[in-house]
Amino acid sequence: MKKMFSVIPKGLFLGAGLWFLAFGLFAQQCKVKPIVKTCMPPLAPYQYDAYAVKEIEYAAKTKKESIEFAVYSGEDYKLVFCKTELPQEVGIIIYDGSPNKKDRKIVFMDESGKKDQYVCNFHPTKTGSYFIEYEIPPATAPNQRGCIIVLIGIKE
Repeated sequence: MKKMFSVIPKGLFLGAGLWFLAFGLFAQQCKVKPIVKTCMPPLAPYQYDAYAVKEIEYAAKTKKESIEFAVYSGEDYKLVFCKTELPQEVGIIIYDGSPNKKDRKIVFMDESGKKDQYVCNFHPTKTGSYFIEYEIPPATAPNQRGCIIVLIGIKE
């Protein structure tokens, strides 16, 4: 047993330990299940379909990050953005195309200023991928992080 541990590089243990520590710190900050449970009521009467978690790291300058989700034309969707785990407000814009696409159009934009939740209903005109872009303001303190969870519901 002693020989087995001498073969494994010590750096591997250190790297794995740091990874688990970082993951553990994020997991403590973004407890997905309780947040999802809290944000479910505004989804009604739509049927819960999925959720997406975006880890937010604030930096010295404003930055934008995107997530992609798929929809079908002719369906009605409701998105509930759970923003309770953010130290600062984050802007939310939904586009009909990827960030690389020059002719993409804004489908929805959050101008509500609500801190806890933002609800968006929409009826896509085309089947395919849509993109949620988060505009992250500059950090107001060192090591500022948080998470935003979006619940996706579909009308049955």
